Amino acid sequence: MSRRRWGDPLAGDPSRRQARVNDLLRRQISLILERRFTEQLGALVTVTAVRTTGDLRHARVYVAVLAEKERQLETVKHLHHAVAELRQLLASEVILKYVPSLEFILDDSTEKILRIEELLQGDKSSETSS
Repeated sequence: MSRRRWGDPLAGDPSRRQARVNDLLRRQISLILERRFTEQLGALVTVTAVRTTGDLRHARVYVAVLAEKERQLETVKHLHHAVAELRQLLASEVILKYVPSLEFILDDSTEKILRIEELLQGDKSSETSS
């Protein structure tokens, strides 16, 4: 799969239309998850980004889950099982020629940022004590 297909930042920016659809899907999927799936998921889920292919038929949905690692993986697994229902609800909310197929991916960038901050804070405290 080419980098261009998924709007990879290394391949350049997605088209204006693709960016608008990405944002629309991110907002709508967030609302659907909040309204219909909060109790089923059992964890706080945030849709951090959506990347669609150039033809807008496939979408990768990046989600951050506020829970321990095992619960995060269970939540993403549950989302994979609910894809058909999510697409149906999404089709009733948005007007697109094709409702894209959805692939949920755990976004662990928040954890990485927190870990880097911890390391930097530890580094600063060791410098001041020297």
